[in-house]
Amino acid sequence: MKAKKVAVMLMAMSILAAGSALAVSAEESGEWATAAGNGIELPELEDGVLSIEVSIPDYQTTSEGTRIQELWQERMESYLGCTLDITWTRTPSSDYSNNELVILQSGAVTDVATVTKGAAVNEYGEDGTLLNLSDYMDYMVYYPEYMEDTNGGADFAKNEDGSMYYFMDGFYNPEDIEGAQSFTAFAYRFDILQEMGWQPATTLDEFTQLCADMQAGIDDGSIDLDYVIINNTKDYSLYRGFVGIFHTWDCLYYNEGEWRFGPIEDNFREMLKYLNSLYEAGYVDPEFATADYNAGVTKATTGVGGICPTLWAGSVSGWNTAATDENMEWGLAYLPSDETYGTAWKWGSRQAGKSLNANMGIYVSAETEHPEYVVAMIDYQYSDEMVELLNWGVEGEDYTVTDEGNVYAEKYTTAENPAVTTAEEGLMASSVCRTGIPFVPLDFNAMLDVSALPEPWWNAEEGYYEGKYWVESSRNGGEDSVSPYDRAPVTYLTAEEKSSKSQLDYGGVCETRVKELALQFIVGDLDIEDDSAWENYIADVKSQTDDDFDGILEMLNENTVTE
Repeated sequence: MKAKKVAVMLMAMSILAAGSALAVSAEESGEWATAAGNGIELPELEDGVLSIEVSIPDYQTTSEGTRIQELWQERMESYLGCTLDITWTRTPSSDYSNNELVILQSGAVTDVATVTKGAAVNEYGEDGTLLNLSDYMDYMVYYPEYMEDTNGGADFAKNEDGSMYYFMDGFYNPEDIEGAQSFTAFAYRFDILQEMGWQPATTLDEFTQLCADMQAGIDDGSIDLDYVIINNTKDYSLYRGFVGIFHTWDCLYYNEGEWRFGPIEDNFREMLKYLNSLYEAGYVDPEFATADYNAGVTKATTGVGGICPTLWAGSVSGWNTAATDENMEWGLAYLPSDETYGTAWKWGSRQAGKSLNANMGIYVSAETEHPEYVVAMIDYQYSDEMVELLNWGVEGEDYTVTDEGNVYAEKYTTAENPAVTTAEEGLMASSVCRTGIPFVPLDFNAMLDVSALPEPWWNAEEGYYEGKYWVESSRNGGEDSVSPYDRAPVTYLTAEEKSSKSQLDYGGVCETRVKELALQFIVGDLDIEDDSAWENYIADVKSQTDDDFDGILEMLNENTVTE
């Protein structure tokens, strides 16, 4: 196993400790922090003006000209002790994402730019296009705290040689809510369950019985449904709602100290056996693998199915709004457990506290004239005071502080669409407006307040109630629901090794082939009970890679940082 870069980590920790102490003293005084107050010595600027070009994507609502964007500039100028002369290049987010790598390949990058391609930028740092941020740690106070708090620590944010070519997107989760956004709950027709005196399943055995009871009701005409189970969309394999129950996954994942490919595991086979039994019993809509998202919405809102195991947060709320029957009510219950595997794993559990997301961030040109100022400016976006400003706004005007925490002003809470209203002010908790230089850390509590809709939920202790998906998936799933692949250790890979790994990732050639063959097992075209058919399936999946399949897994494990 490759050893950690101990010296680099210790350096980051010492900077974090010193910086945090200085930052706290500045904020506790009731004043806004300054770089000088944080012990940062910035070089003198001619005329006291920092002129830079910044390229950013614009999301559904632009931050340009908003009150919070203007306050961002004021606070930045105060922090840096200079005037900011920024030339902004704004591009619609979809176009921006499509052209990012083209711009990087050309080498004609602006001083600062948003990136949504994550670690793909590293090669442009290695060729000298981008600034090596690790050379400027002396100008950071706040970002190192996000580095250290993230699963994997400073190693997560840096390359194996200690280099760092982009600031990663941050996320602030003050109440340590380890919820997720999808595939953590089954959706049920609550109105039917209540009418029949049933309840959502807490175990897989109960789920099997509920399906049988619901099918009996369909057969005798007491329940007006076509099928028991529908799929949200063909874009998500039906088994994606069940892999967590069987403690496996549908592509490459990390478990029990090593990288594995879930679809060739015995657990995955057991899951396919179970799904085949549901299909053979006639419970599953035969169009589960062909109906698109729009068809899925139609099926949910016109009474085609009574249970949906694959869906995102917000789906139930949308279905209830669009329902053709005023008595129809969809609701959610956490994934059923299984006596063999225990609590079902959920995918995408949020990390507690402060964390980083490697998929998005901000890079700096190696040719920028004043890198010290630029690094200090971006670092300041990770400060508690700037995160609060951009997510919550101004105390007394946009929110108040209570014993329970921050509370948005009534002009937002009573608005017809709080997300739109907050976005118009430039508050990024709206999730449709990204203020400052994206990506400023998103405050989870603020986002939940204005962006997450309440949906019907059920659990065995409280019965039927309303809750928000992120919160309820954490509360009902509990600590045991956090899957090991959401807390995988750092794995250092070269560009070539990443290319090999991608063949086993979601959307890679192996996972694509799994979808095709697993479907045949579910519908019975391949016999899941036949050992030879299963061995042929494994051989077929492994044959999809250009490299040796087992060699890829071995390579990943050799390059993983372990304690």
